[in-house]
Formats: sequence, structure tokens, C-alpha cells
Amino acid sequence: MELQFEHFDYHRNLELQRELFKDCFPETSGETIQGEKHYLWKFQQFPATTKSWEYAAYFNQEMVGYYAVLPYRYKIGSKETSVGMVCDVMTSSKYRGKGIFTKMGNYSTNELAAHVPFTMGYPIRKEVIPGHLKVGWKIPFQLPLYMKFLRLNTLLQSKKIGFLAPLGNWAICGYNFLRKTKVNPLYSYYIVDTIDKVKNYNEFTEKWGRSVPNALKKDLAFARWRYSAPERKYHFLAVENEQQQLIAFVAFRKIIKESVPSYGILDYQMLPEYTDCHGTINHALKEKAKQDNVEAIMTMMSTYSATEYELVKNGFIKSPFVFNLIIKNLTNEFPDAELFEEKNWHLMWVDSDDL
Repeated sequence: MELQFEHFDYHRNLELQRELFKDCFPETSGETIQGEKHYLWKFQQFPATTKSWEYAAYFNQEMVGYYAVLPYRYKIGSKETSVGMVCDVMTSSKYRGKGIFTKMGNYSTNELAAHVPFTMGYPIRKEVIPGHLKVGWKIPFQLPLYMKFLRLNTLLQSKKIGFLAPLGNWAICGYNFLRKTKVNPLYSYYIVDTIDKVKNYNEFTEKWGRSVPNALKKDLAFARWRYSAPERKYHFLAVENEQQQLIAFVAFRKIIKESVPSYGILDYQMLPEYTDCHGTINHALKEKAKQDNVEAIMTMMSTYSATEYELVKNGFIKSPFVFNLIIKNLTNEFPDAELFEEKNWHLMWVDSDDL
């Protein structure tokens, strides 16, 4: 199978790319994510000179592969650099098993080596992992999905055992009561729906970044883009100390997971000297969840980060769902030991393109 590879030109071939997306991700049928508006936000509005790197594979004039990368900015140790965040990797369902995925990955990452020192990705589908490993990606560690149930009504109804909901809710209520940490009366919080309404956000996230060896640069310009996906609504929880200084920040949105109305936490930043504010954060999320009829709260992070952020202490459980962090070191500017150490990172959905 002779493929033609080239840099993707959305002015010329966006319609083909959108059709390939629908073919590869049929579960998104009817959602905004399939439309051109979502594509333009994601790949043409990133707040940097280079908006994205995109590559395509063609066979007899038909687009059969696509590989997209966003230029996320990270602080790695003491150095700031662009990193390739790989997303929307696609191969046509008609030609799977013919090596397109591997060839597309080789071509794209070879091209990227001129722009970024390494690439990152967060696949949850096990079937794509072998294809990534074939072209030099490695799995430093996993990022489990952690879940906290507030009610079991919808979950049990979906399992045809809704009659057990009262008993299940009683058990969950008791479990969460025993697990909850104290709410510090010295701290206050507020929840807003626009990132610009979070006071002192830039100063706070810069300070937080200095406390993490390898940290995504989440300044206001990035946050405005990241939380402006078409037809998605985000909430932002800000916790302040007595001096009204921002000490913790949580970004989340309402999602439906396995039919259950849930909150997905995209970001959870906390200054290390204020580890006693987890109780306030979980109390605030629980109160907001009551208003929105949310029955579960979930987030993705490493086991190390989950311990540091006291998820289990606050009623979260590690689910069977697991994302894999994959990294391909393109230039060896940063040694694997620095990139593969779990304790160096605090990765969440905000680091990916999910939610």
C-alpha cells in the first residue's frame, strides 16, 4: 500500500479530515466535537505563533490517516520548552491492519523532531498502544481514573437494580462521611463560570508551577483557550486564605459517564503549603454537585499525585479505567530519567485535549 504523506492543509482538506474523524470516532455522533467549529478552536486558535502541527496520509486521493499535535508549553526542570501534545490520531476503518498507524506515527514524529524535544499522549484504548510502541513511544507510568460517588440512583438504575438505590445511597453517604477531611474555617471559596473572574489567577498558577518539577504553563492566555471549547461550559473553584490570596484552584465541568451525571475535574492546583484545604475543596464540589444533580465526581491523575492530593482520604476510589502516559523522546535534550519520573509531574485532563 503506497501512501502519500504531507503536512495537512485545512484550507484545502478540512472536509476530508472531518469525515475521517466521524469514521474513527463514531461514538461522538451528533456532538459538537465532530463539527468544523470545534476543529478551528482546537487546532487554529491556540495562543501561540504556531497553532498546531498536523500531518495527513493519502491513498489514491483519499485521506486515510491524520496525526495532530498541539504545542503545549512546559517547564521541564529549570527550562521552558514547547512539547508536542499528540491528539486526534486517526486511520481509516477501511484500511486498518495495513500499517498506516505505524507509518503515520513514524513520519509525523520524525517531522516533529525539528520543533519539539519530546511528545506526549494519553491513550486509554489498549488497541492503539502496540502501534505507538513500534515507533519508539514508551509508557513511563499510568494515570488511573479516580471516582467519588455521591449517589447511586442512575448507576443502579442502568444495571436494572434501581430498587437498591436507597440502601446504596445510605452506604455511600456513610463512606463519604467517614472519609471526609475537615473544612478549615480560615479559608473561603467561590465558584465562577469564566476563568477571567478567578482573581489573581496568573500570579497563582505561576507560583504553583514553580512547586512542580515538570509543569504545564497554565497562564491566563492558555486557560482562556483551553476553557473555551465550543458549546462546553466550565466551572472554576477558587479557594482563598485569610488575606484573600488564591491558594487552590479547580477547573471542572458536568459530563455524562456511563449514563451517570458527573463532574470531570480537569485541573486541581494547590500551593504546597496549604495541604489542609482539600476538605474545603471537596465540600465545595459536593455542595455544587447537589445544585446540578451530579451523582459522581471523577478525575485522572497518577497514583503519586492522587496520594499528594489526598483523593482516597476524601472518598475517591481508583476505578478500573486507566489512561497511559506515553512519551517519545525525540532529541534527548531531556534525559528519560527526568521525563519518566512520576514524582516530577502533576498531570491531569488539562494536560490533554480531553473534556
